[in-house]
Amino acid sequence: MQVADRGYYCGGAGCGGILLASALCVVVAGGLAYRYGPHWLYLVLRPRAPGVIIHHSATAARAGGRQVNAAVIDEAHSRRGWEIRDSHNTYHIGYHFVILPDGTIERGRPEWMPGAHARGNNQYLGVCLVGNFSSVANPSGAQQPARPTTAQLTALNTVLKQLMDRHSFSPADVHAHSEFGATECPGDRFDIEQVRRRLTGSSG
Repeated sequence: MQVADRGYYCGGAGCGGILLASALCVVVAGGLAYRYGPHWLYLVLRPRAPGVIIHHSATAARAGGRQVNAAVIDEAHSRRGWEIRDSHNTYHIGYHFVILPDGTIERGRPEWMPGAHARGNNQYLGVCLVGNFSSVANPSGAQQPARPTTAQLTALNTVLKQLMDRHSFSPADVHAHSEFGATECPGDRFDIEQVRRRLTGSSG
């Protein structure tokens, strides 16, 4: 007695379409992995961030004879093991943007990458203003700027508006780091409510 072969047989146009689609998926995934590195899936699953968390560097504008900027913060974060890579670059800095006292805006890790700036909430974009805005850690104001400069606040407003447009979140989704954990960052001299009011067009 002949026993029928019950193995799966794929034939015809339908099967060809499945194979073609599978091959295209492999090619697309390979291209994304080549361009964006091992974290490319994060770009696909989280194309938009839910909001922004704001930090201060908790330093003066200069430390150890060097200007504190994105490169210096990247070096500091490398010692914490906060490494992430795309196919071409390695990033250690946990923030996505750094704003210097003169209002210069520097990029940290790419926007599509998860941050390393707020434990459990790194799906948010991280923006760091250089300065120490804490009256506890910097009571005498020896570490300048001890308050966000006008240039920093103007630049911050610009960056936040651009990010709100790109990621479709509201001023209510802009937070201070202290709202997410037991930290004073970005310091009591940083007024998060003023930042939100400015984004809504109210200066009061």
